[in-house]
Amino acid sequence: MHKLISLSNPFVVFILFLIVAIFNIILSVHFITILFAGIIFTSFIHSISFKYYWSLVFSIFAFVFIEISNGLSIGSLSLVSFFIYTFIVPKIGNYLKSQIFYFGILNMIFYIGVFLLFSINSEINNILVSKIILNFILDLFLVSFL
Repeated sequence: MHKLISLSNPFVVFILFLIVAIFNIILSVHFITILFAGIIFTSFIHSISFKYYWSLVFSIFAFVFIEISNGLSIGSLSLVSFFIYTFIVPKIGNYLKSQIFYFGILNMIFYIGVFLLFSINSEINNILVSKIILNFILDLFLVSFL
């Protein structure tokens, strides 16, 4: 988990926050915002693990922009991320040694949580499921390059 140098820099996370804010203000499309949710989640986990508090604040603000854009309750993505960090990361962190596989499993669990949030707030359709699966696959590629 020490390899994610780009997510430890608060300036990189701030630029990511600005990109998420601009896309959520200009383009109100689920595809783009859910795509950035996985990257923000990875930044959230990394910054809370190594106590980078400025990066954590920018990650939470980016989650708020995503939640407002998609009609979710404010703080719901942060709570899902914190739940995953508190209960799931200690369990699977001991068993998985590959960083890419580790973050892939964490992102899959996060997207299951996002799917459950969308199923609570709105009805589920094939377009939403396909967007979540596509964004998960894209996040696997993006996180593997970070």
